[in-house]
Amino acid sequence: MDVSKVPKDVKSGDELYSAFEDMKRKLIDLENKRPYTKRNVEGDASETGLVKFCQPLLMDGKYGCYGSGGLAGLRQTFPIVDGVQNDPAMIPFSSDIKFNLIVRDMNTSQKNPQSKEDNMTVYIKGAPERILNRCKYVLVNEQDRDYD
Repeated sequence: MDVSKVPKDVKSGDELYSAFEDMKRKLIDLENKRPYTKRNVEGDASETGLVKFCQPLLMDGKYGCYGSGGLAGLRQTFPIVDGVQNDPAMIPFSSDIKFNLIVRDMNTSQKNPQSKEDNMTVYIKGAPERILNRCKYVLVNEQDRDYD
């Protein structure tokens, strides 16, 4: 596909705008056909590594997201919760705190949760010494897990 003749900065109404939009759609379609481990991923090296590691695991069908668009589909299905003044409920990564945190709505159809299955989920990742200090429990063996 020769993209050399399509200008990079085109505005609506420009002579080549329709060719630009057509090429952009074709490139997005081509990117979506690539295996997940070969797709372009936004973020720093650690984030990209985690995404490329988790994506094939999420696509194995066990978690029911194979037909949901993979990681992007999961992010859309389980959005980040609105926090104070409609800002996302998240703490972005910084080198000072060495972790980041987000809160996702795991059941968007339930606005007034009545049970633990209807609640929000907190996801945190970062330096082990920062994460473990914030944990009350650690899951060691799935078979020994107490769900009550």
